[in-house]
Amino acid sequence: MDKYLGYCLIGILLPVTRLLGIAMRRDHSLQHPPQHLLFIKLLGLGSLVVASDAIKAMRKKFPTTRFILLTDSNIASGIEPFHVFDEIWKIDTSSLSITISTSLKYIIRSWQLQDLWVADLEVYSKLTTVYSLLTMARNRFGFHLQPVYFRKFLNTHNIPFNQTACLEDNYCHLAQVITQAPIQPNFETSPVRANEWDKPYIILNNTCSSLAPVRKLPDETLAAICNWILTHTHFRIAFSGTQNDKAAIDQFIDGYLPAYKQKGKLNNIAGVLDLEAYYHFIADKGVCMVTIDSGPLHIARKLGLPTISIWGPTNPANYLNIPPGEKNRHLFLYNKVACSPCVHHHEPLPCGGNNFCMKDITASSITEKINGLLQHLQVDKDRVAALEAVTG
Repeated sequence: MDKYLGYCLIGILLPVTRLLGIAMRRDHSLQHPPQHLLFIKLLGLGSLVVASDAIKAMRKKFPTTRFILLTDSNIASGIEPFHVFDEIWKIDTSSLSITISTSLKYIIRSWQLQDLWVADLEVYSKLTTVYSLLTMARNRFGFHLQPVYFRKFLNTHNIPFNQTACLEDNYCHLAQVITQAPIQPNFETSPVRANEWDKPYIILNNTCSSLAPVRKLPDETLAAICNWILTHTHFRIAFSGTQNDKAAIDQFIDGYLPAYKQKGKLNNIAGVLDLEAYYHFIADKGVCMVTIDSGPLHIARKLGLPTISIWGPTNPANYLNIPPGEKNRHLFLYNKVACSPCVHHHEPLPCGGNNFCMKDITASSITEKINGLLQHLQVDKDRVAALEAVTG
């Protein structure tokens, strides 16, 4: 829909936009902050979480501006607990007709906002560019790269998207263009977690959106990781995911780990908790998270949870911006193969979906990372205990 309908609408609107731009000669200067700033992000909670630091930095530059987010209702539930936006417009994507009707409703609503700017956070979507245009905002910002070259003529301000740079740096560059002021990434430090070693669960996440399922580990590898955790550590396992993932995770547990299920060592929290309760669970109950490249990775980092991430078709250099002081708390495994990264770069994928970049990663290489992280956390616990004994 995004591809074909997007191109049709662009073909219709592009000449009209160019003519109106010449005739109206609107003022697109950036000297004064807008009254309203609408962000568009329909897919990808993880990338929105990554963008949240840059958006919070923009708030400091635009203290009187009302920040609004247009997004899918599921993503809205996930970002609300972070208190990044003043208002969230939720698009219901349960059916095509409802999606269209709610989208049109918010376009009309945007026309009622005075002094509106729009920031399109989607990198590859065509329809979000059209949507931004239809708001008729005075200034419209969006990323520009070769696959979406048409944006150069539809946005008022185009920001080059560097596919080799960290995603967070691209969002900071966008924020810097909008505010006309320096924006630095990682301006907030991760929260300090008390009694970290005493938390009962290692959180496992092998779920991701349907946009790139090649990021997943094979079930056999995941089962071997689970067996190692349950035989070599005292921790239980909680499986992360959405409601759509729950049945598949239950099937995995019944097929590979039935004995541990009977012993109460496993907890499938996919879709069981609302997102705010889910955040509290992983922050209060999780010692660390072992995950593929997916939204839960970025959420865990935002909550201060130590992480081990496994990468194949995507490059961690493009998504992980780890402060030097937290290198021992956020480990990653990336067997860079010749065709990686491929997601967002090639269509179709070079492997045709046979993601050997993930299949060839051994369970032992992952459990070695887990063991290293747990040893680091144990040392931290002992250090704190010794310090308390001296000062006590």
